[in-house]
Amino acid sequence: MEYHEICLWLPHKPETVDDIANDMVANGFRLDRAIATYEGKILDGRHRYEAAIKAGVDPIFAEFQGTKEEAIAYVTSENVARRHLSDLEKKEFYIHRAEVLGVRTKADNQHVSIDTSSPSQEKHADELGVSRPTIARWERDRKNIKSDPELSSAFDKGGLKGVKEVQKRRKATKEEANKIVKLKSLGERSEAESSNVDRKLDKYREQGIDVDAVESEGERDHARKEYREQQRPIDEMANEIAKILIDTKDYTFVAALAKAAYSKDGELEHAYNIITAEGN
Repeated sequence: MEYHEICLWLPHKPETVDDIANDMVANGFRLDRAIATYEGKILDGRHRYEAAIKAGVDPIFAEFQGTKEEAIAYVTSENVARRHLSDLEKKEFYIHRAEVLGVRTKADNQHVSIDTSSPSQEKHADELGVSRPTIARWERDRKNIKSDPELSSAFDKGGLKGVKEVQKRRKATKEEANKIVKLKSLGERSEAESSNVDRKLDKYREQGIDVDAVESEGERDHARKEYREQQRPIDEMANEIAKILIDTKDYTFVAALAKAAYSKDGELEHAYNIITAEGN
């Protein structure tokens, strides 16, 4: 089956397909996770569809009933608000979504699209699970991309990664980066200063400086928090394994763990040499 354009706004992850396929081989296709279709195409469940084909099981489909706006809201709720997507992936989804739904700004109450029911930046923020200043930054970037034919074409072909490839702007110097960080952080703290901040950042862009590559204090904090959240399950598993090793003294288990940890050619031998050398 073909994928609906809304479905293609989301990232495709082959490793997710593999994980789901392995589960389907053992347990079959879950009845409560039917693949949503819309206008004769897959709307939600791309990974499940590909996993079913890979596992050799029959997928289950359910036609979504509603308008295009409701279909977008459904995909947003099921995938962006609930799944763990990176900021870049959420931003790319937002740009596609805003192109269709439009954006109503608080400042002038104008609509980007001709549809008078266009959601506000606040509504976009709430439904995507991000802050209002984040949407404001993404909206500025969206306008910059769509106003530049070359960048717009690059986005249509390769998303934000395609845009980055086209831009290839020079990196800011340390002094420039420090000033940009302060400006971005000011914009995050004060909505009243956002217009003034934008004007100053645009001056750096006019000089060919990659402003977007410089993270604000808020973006750095978010990245650190996201990294800690990703590492927490790994740390917990490592601690549990450590307890097992200490409490059971099961040398067969320890040997199996060592082989798994040093699976590449020469790694186990290298680790053995280091350990035995230190022991001597």
